[in-house]
Amino acid sequence: RGAGIVLTVTPARSAIVRTAWLRRPVVVLAIGADSAGKQELEAGALIEADLVVVDSRAQCVDKGELQHAVAAGFDPEEARELGECIAEGGWGRGSKPSRPELVVFDSTGVAIQDVK
Repeated sequence: RGAGIVLTVTPARSAIVRTAWLRRPVVVLAIGADSAGKQELEAGALIEADLVVVDSRAQCVDKGELQHAVAAGFDPEEARELGECIAEGGWGRGSKPSRPELVVFDSTGVAIQDVK
């Protein structure tokens, strides 16, 4: 609780990180939810985030934290793909303030991004 960086790498099937625990500024790196039904964060963490970055939007909607956020009403088009952020050199659309206070990275694992 109250950390500036939160990293989750678990096989959890229900939220283990509560949205209320996330004090701003914070970056949340959620990489454990990599198959349907897995979940580490409350959906509210993504809904309240100033910026949501995903490795693959389509894959995260099916297997990542995004599956639960979308079920709770989050528009997946608000999530930025990591490749878009890198190619455009910044946060671009989807970032509410110019310096996001709550950033969530949802990674389900994309093999091509693991290769140098």
